[in-house]
Amino acid sequence: MKQCNYQWILFLLAALLFSHCTFGSVGDSNKEKQTILQNLIFFNNNQTVAVGTNLRSYDDQADDNLNQFSLTSNSVGYNITIQSSSYINWETGSYRINPPNQTLGVSTSSSERISTATGKTHTPYTVPLDLPADDLYGKTYPFLSASTVSNITQYNSTMETGASFLYPNTRISSMPLGVVAVANTSWEEIYIRMDVTGGTTKSVTILLPQGSKTITPKCKIPIKNSRSGNIEILFSLSALFQDRSVSGTPIRFLDTLSAKADPVVISKVSNVDLYNILLQNLQAEDIVFSFPGCFPGVER
Repeated sequence: MKQCNYQWILFLLAALLFSHCTFGSVGDSNKEKQTILQNLIFFNNNQTVAVGTNLRSYDDQADDNLNQFSLTSNSVGYNITIQSSSYINWETGSYRINPPNQTLGVSTSSSERISTATGKTHTPYTVPLDLPADDLYGKTYPFLSASTVSNITQYNSTMETGASFLYPNTRISSMPLGVVAVANTSWEEIYIRMDVTGGTTKSVTILLPQGSKTITPKCKIPIKNSRSGNIEILFSLSALFQDRSVSGTPIRFLDTLSAKADPVVISKVSNVDLYNILLQNLQAEDIVFSFPGCFPGVER
């Protein structure tokens, strides 16, 4: 009932001001709209919605074997088997939320001008860093608890591409109405043991120390009263090892691995060339971490 009252207040305020104000000149009109947007944000600040997250691993091969997948590197096929001793020691995961600044029906270009003028409203998918820390839109909202998660290839759920692994250490947060601006994840350690077969078989140990990744939505992910379902974030182990091209230059983890003597230990101090490729793949946009099915202009 309380949320309904807020919505009526917002509706009546917007209808009253827009139907009875001429705003004078064009310049005054923009200033009036800025004030109204800030007032609406003030009212929205009193509303929060409890939203959960599905942090999900998958291998995109439409089967139930998350620990086994095939990749091609430099035209050579490789079979990869991830061992059960692999784990990820997660540190944090959190969202930043932007205000719903399209509430008044202001066009994108107008909204951008208002954002520049006031520093208090923001177009979607940009982080409102200039807001005070105690403002609901200046805070971060956790979706992940610190935890070491093993058996990361033991499937416990399904998705469109087949089996998946839902991380059990996700949280529900009460977030203000708006859109997801950005998600941040960090880990203390990623440890992977795997066997790679491509002509010869190699035993590979990967130790990646503390790191973080910022995931930016490519579409509108709304936080609203009518929202149904959790926010989805994908983490793809197979994508960590796939070939990529950067400015026309190929980056080939498996092809580079094939030239190494068995066993292969990859860390900050051994096989640094392979270590650097993995770090680049982790930080690449929408490769290892991504919001699924997210396209510009599409609401999730």
